Amino acid sequence: MTWMCTRVFLTLLLLAIASVGLSPAQAGKAHCDAERLERDVRHFSDDHFAGRGLGSPELEEALHAVAERFTQLGLEPAFPERATTDDPLPGYLQPFKPEGYPGSWNVIGVLRGSGGLSPGAVVVGAHVDHLGTDPSLSGDQIFNGADDNASGVAALLELTRTLSEPKADAERPLRDVIFIAFSAEESGLLGSKHYIAHPVLDHTEVIAMINFDEVGRLQNDQLILFGTGTAKEFPATLRGLNASFGFDLVLNEEGAGGSDHTSFFMKDIPVLHFFTGTHADYSKVSDEADKVNYAGLKQVAGYAAELTRYLRYRERPLTFVASGREEAEKLANLAKTQGKRKASLGFAPDFAGQGKGVKIGAVTPGGCAEAAGILAGDVLLAIDGEEVASLADYAMILRMHQPGDQVEVQVLRGDETLLLTATLQGRK
Repeated sequence: MTWMCTRVFLTLLLLAIASVGLSPAQAGKAHCDAERLERDVRHFSDDHFAGRGLGSPELEEALHAVAERFTQLGLEPAFPERATTDDPLPGYLQPFKPEGYPGSWNVIGVLRGSGGLSPGAVVVGAHVDHLGTDPSLSGDQIFNGADDNASGVAALLELTRTLSEPKADAERPLRDVIFIAFSAEESGLLGSKHYIAHPVLDHTEVIAMINFDEVGRLQNDQLILFGTGTAKEFPATLRGLNASFGFDLVLNEEGAGGSDHTSFFMKDIPVLHFFTGTHADYSKVSDEADKVNYAGLKQVAGYAAELTRYLRYRERPLTFVASGREEAEKLANLAKTQGKRKASLGFAPDFAGQGKGVKIGAVTPGGCAEAAGILAGDVLLAIDGEEVASLADYAMILRMHQPGDQVEVQVLRGDETLLLTATLQGRK
């Protein structure tokens, strides 16, 4: 074939791929399936699992269900010495018992590559646990957690399937993928902290960690990615892979946050947290499977699968950047000296908001923000005269307060600055 014919052929091939919505990297790959994702979300958020609360037999059952899927999908157990011929599941379980908390497990399976590169693995994770039940509520008492985080578990399992099928790659990838279903995330990232203290592979051998937490409510194609500043190469890579997906990407540079990727970031591992945004059902019994956007979840999982494939083949390591480390360490030190933050203003931040201050997302119905007249879309600038330049500032200031404290909040609404009085509520 002549050079000109070859060029024409490649051009036509790319056009054909584009016409069906696939990138060259996606051509010939196994793809994510919305029906499978929906089945998994509905399964793990069913009333049967009673909200997957830490220490409950229902959470134990959910974790074992993930281990069974890892077995069916052909992942190697992370702890083969614990497995038996009659019962392979213990080979996937990493038990831990933090002081003052019930014991639980992380579930870990490994998809082997051909080796030959260092770092030698990609980590992909999602937490299984949620808030359990609240008998004090009238009516529905189960925190089913369809978005938080049955959606992340479903994405983790679908990624496992698409990457483990033999047809998924023409050549065997070089890096391993370590899949981890964490427990005790809702109790202070206890599962991921335990894994970091007892990893199956040295931290220097992990090229990056991808975390799924609340990926089921895609709206207006807006996908929020935290940790994009933790590797110099991330922004260009993420935008390049997005060409065939068309997400409205919101790139948040900081590597620390309220989910399991933070534990990896604190060990100098590049991290990315996939997140589809806050909503009024956050941490409520109304976070149900019927409200999940399954077509959107499929797109998110597909994009993450392409990213994982890229990281498996990438020849060079990523360049780690400690983006947001200073603020993360401040919060960690406060948590050690003062314990968990107890007070809340009764809203979820809009993580897509950019610029100075904290943009208000979903306002809790009947909460203190609503009572104070704070509206979604407002930007929180100060609490009792102390500047709130970031979420870290917000968290640090509220650590100094208790539920029931009355505070003056300064918010920006459009071009108008308002001073409002709020009585802080308790934080779950």
